[in-house]
Amino acid sequence: MQQASQRRPPPFDVISIQSQVVYGSVGNGIAYRTLLKKGMEALQVPSVLFGCPPYYGPPHGGAISGEWFGGFLDDLIARGVMNHTRAVIVGYLGGVVQCHILADWLQRVRALNPQIKIYIDPVMGDYGEGIYVDKRIVDCYRSPFLQLANGLTPNGFELEQLCGRSLTTQEHAEQAARALLNDTTEWVLVTSAPGVAENDDEVGLLLVSRGRVQSYRHPKIASAVKGTGDMFTALLVSHLLLGESLNDAIVTASEEVCGVLAEAAHFGWEEIGSLRALK
Repeated sequence: MQQASQRRPPPFDVISIQSQVVYGSVGNGIAYRTLLKKGMEALQVPSVLFGCPPYYGPPHGGAISGEWFGGFLDDLIARGVMNHTRAVIVGYLGGVVQCHILADWLQRVRALNPQIKIYIDPVMGDYGEGIYVDKRIVDCYRSPFLQLANGLTPNGFELEQLCGRSLTTQEHAEQAARALLNDTTEWVLVTSAPGVAENDDEVGLLLVSRGRVQSYRHPKIASAVKGTGDMFTALLVSHLLLGESLNDAIVTASEEVCGVLAEAAHFGWEEIGSLRALK
């Protein structure tokens, strides 16, 4: 009698769950490339699939159905992939149904693999653009869903949506971020944090953890490309998985984003092209 196969899945570093585009540098269009560039073994799960980002006009494609989205995630568990994966990144979601599916799935994954790290970038919008997701997703993020994360990377605008009020100072941002900490969520890193940058030529970041508050600044690069937040989170997680401290990971990821943006600005690219600037 032929014996059953003893084959098993290889270990993976990161599962990246977010938007996916055929052309463009947003969502997994840049996060997946970044993870591979940093030497990570990664898989990508699309929440939406578009021919290009919507800022070029109505694209072909759309949101992944709840049936398919949940099926993709269930397949990863069924194949044993999640038992030996080191981290999950969650970015742009295509609908509130995906939030509910993901909340259940993440709890199942953590039960299977208690050592896994979950990082959520609660993508909802930005200053000057407003909310660009279904507003029910904002309510979903305000629910216990975010409490599943070990680390959160909202921008300043998204932090305002989470706390439900305007944030104009670093102290306000610190208070709002601290309210998101819990037994699981160890830190909140706010990008484009209010009150941190000292002038218009800088971008400020604010780290709030259980025992520490730290601000960071880096130059603002004059580039119109999108997806820098998606790339930054992928870089941050990569450096953490490579064994760097959170402080060093933030500094290095910020420097690398600036290098990539400077190259895009130099060539006048509409999207992030080369990742040569990554160390």
